[in-house]
Amino acid sequence: MRFDKLDLNLLVVLEVLIDESSVSGAAKRLHLTQPTISASLNRLRDYFDDDLLIKSGRGMILSPKAVELEAPVKSALALIRREITNPKTFDPKQSKREFLIVASDYSFNVLLGDVMNDCEKEAPGISFTIVPPSRQATDRFERAEVDLLLTVSPYKIEGHPELALLQDEDAVICWSKGAFRDSISKKQYLEAGHVVAQFGEERSPATMEIQLEKMSLPRRIEVRLTSFSLLPQAVIGTDRVATMHRRQAEYFSQWLPITIHPLPISIPLIEEFAQWHHTKDRDLGVQWLVNKVGELAKQIASS
Repeated sequence: MRFDKLDLNLLVVLEVLIDESSVSGAAKRLHLTQPTISASLNRLRDYFDDDLLIKSGRGMILSPKAVELEAPVKSALALIRREITNPKTFDPKQSKREFLIVASDYSFNVLLGDVMNDCEKEAPGISFTIVPPSRQATDRFERAEVDLLLTVSPYKIEGHPELALLQDEDAVICWSKGAFRDSISKKQYLEAGHVVAQFGEERSPATMEIQLEKMSLPRRIEVRLTSFSLLPQAVIGTDRVATMHRRQAEYFSQWLPITIHPLPISIPLIEEFAQWHHTKDRDLGVQWLVNKVGELAKQIASS
């Protein structure tokens, strides 16, 4: 479709090129080939009479014109997604929709996995893509590309609706045959070797790490991993300890030789929230998904 001689499909490519400042990055995001993206970029350059992306060393940077176009392009596409492409009806039994969800492995192990299981029969044509929290995922949420975000209090995104889901507490896990198999004191906890999880390229800390930093409690971190799910395996066979949300620790203790102890430090409970972009308030599919997640969270909280 063309509008004032511009192929509107090119705006989607332009939005991603501006975000990525890279032809290869845009191709990966859009699941297209690099030659296809390069051809689209050349058409955009002809239309705007501007380079848009300029080579700089081994990478590329945005031209002043591309920077100028960023806000109106994002605004126009957000309007289209909100008012035009969002379906006006939603039947989970008939829908072939794919939902994009940003969630940690904690959220999946404790909550989303069961939601997926329920949907297999209730909504057999629906599919899900789960991506971990990261700065890029947050950017995609802000562009209304993400259908649902599951997050904790420190990482909520201001200005968007939310639903409180669960509260949880932190606990200590250790090898069930290790030095701390029977108990662990505050002194032992602080002196032990620790395994921690960090997230995304920016290595964002878990909420527990944020709290300990505020309390100025030093620890010896020996292993850094990319998800909570890797923590149990990293303590098995060692005297290292790790801190996990209790529900996820109990999930892994069903089949792994780990012992769970109360955290010997008083810190606030973890609060898990669902968020969706404010433009999706009238998206019946997203609201159906929010309700599914919320209903299961109530069941878990009351069990």
